[in-house]
Formats: sequence, C-alpha cells, structure tokens
Amino acid sequence: MPVEVKGAIELRKALRDYAPDLAVQLQKEMRAALAPIAAVARGYIPSEAPISGWGRTSETGKFPEWSSTAAKAGIGYKTSPSKPNSRGWRALAQLRNKSAAGAIYETAGRVHPYGREQAKTVTISGKGYTYTTSTGKNYGHSNNPEAGSLFIQALNQESPIVDANSATGAGRRGRQMKGRAIFRAWKEDGGKANDAVIKAILRASENFERRGFVWRKAKR
Repeated sequence: MPVEVKGAIELRKALRDYAPDLAVQLQKEMRAALAPIAAVARGYIPSEAPISGWGRTSETGKFPEWSSTAAKAGIGYKTSPSKPNSRGWRALAQLRNKSAAGAIYETAGRVHPYGREQAKTVTISGKGYTYTTSTGKNYGHSNNPEAGSLFIQALNQESPIVDANSATGAGRRGRQMKGRAIFRAWKEDGGKANDAVIKAILRASENFERRGFVWRKAKR
C-alpha cells in the first residue's frame, strides 16, 4: 500500500488480543477490497507463453518454466502486515504473485527497459597466474546479445509496463509500483481499494474505542 497509516500495526495487534470479532471483520473488509483486483490481474496473464520457448523446461534449471495456470494461481493477496523492509516500512496488506514466472512477467523491464547488459569476460593476469572471469551476476548470460531486449519486447507486446504510482494521490512513489498484471489492475482501480482498506482500519479503530478501550486512533 502506498499510503502511510500511523498506529495501524499496533491497532491490529490490540484487536487480535482484546476484540477478535473486530479483527475478523477487518480482515474480511480488507479481503473484499483486494480480491477484485487480484481477479482482474489474473485476467492479464497471457494464456500462452509470451515468447517462443518459454513454455519448455529450461535446460539449466535456472529460468522458471512458463505456466499460465501457475502464474494466474500465484496472484493473490495477504491481509496481515509484512515484515519491516530495510527502511522500517511495513505493508498493511499486499497484492503479490508467488509464481516465479508470473513475477518475471509482471516486472521484467521496469529496471532495464531494453534488457540487462550482456556479461563480458575479463582476463586477469598476475605473477604466475591468468584466469578469466565474468563481469558479474547482474548481467545477462545468453549467447545472443539481443536476448534481453527481444524478451522485453515480447512481453511488452502482451502488455507494456504500467506505472501505478498515480493510482492514488498520496504516498511514496517508486519503480516497485510498475508492472503488467497486478499493477495494471491496481492502476485501473484508481485507488478505490486503497481507500477501502484505510477506511476499514479507521472504522475498526473507532469501534474499538466505542467499547471503552483507550486507544490512539489510527490515522493517515
């Protein structure tokens, strides 16, 4: 979620401990907000492999085999808070694709729009030794120097990368908010699901206080 809500994590812990019925209701309302977006996103997964050969098992076993069924099934949502990231942020709810191939389809090209630069080999010599090494794991390793670019082009023919940063009027922006299925559906939702989740949290906070609990109300 790209909107900050202060006190929401603590509120949900308090609901679980002291008002479990409100906790259940909050989970239900969050699922109702996120489920339609997940359903729309599944519809953006192509029924066939976006590029020839992706449907076959990789000989090296390092690149995930394409499966439309698995990519669609992998799209779902999580209504429990995430673990803190490196900056201490935690998501109140998440839309995600647990399928490796589906995640590649979602995000390939948002960092390197023309594919990763191909790895180069470097020969290093010293006193009594000579060896050849690659330029690093963050480079492409295909024998075809155009492989990355062609792969991204094929995916973009199915669906270009969609920037969902403008789907809501608040919150942090970043390249992580760009994709072909989940973020496309999120952008088309126009922030309604985001607002529904926030309102559900605020409503739970108000109902909690009405029961006599002293609570610092969650706020945006």
